[in-house]
Amino acid sequence: MSEDDNNMEEYPTEIHDYLSAFEKSLGSVDEMLKTMMSVSRSELLQKLDPLEQAKLDLVSVYTLNSMFWVYLAIQGINPKEHPVKQEL
Repeated sequence: MSEDDNNMEEYPTEIHDYLSAFEKSLGSVDEMLKTMMSVSRSELLQKLDPLEQAKLDLVSVYTLNSMFWVYLAIQGINPKEHPVKQEL
């Protein structure tokens, strides 16, 4: 029995496509974060005009809050009752 066969037995097969898509999305997020973190913030901001800087800040904050929301949910904490909801 291969490792893939063992993994298939651990969760319902009908969610396999969703899990595969989720794994691919996580890989994309990981690559984007690595790219962003490979350049210092000041160096990155120097390459952007003020509007692009504001957009980068807005997207960064929203992404961080969203990731924390997911983290809370994974930990069994209701994010709707956590102060992070006010940040979003």
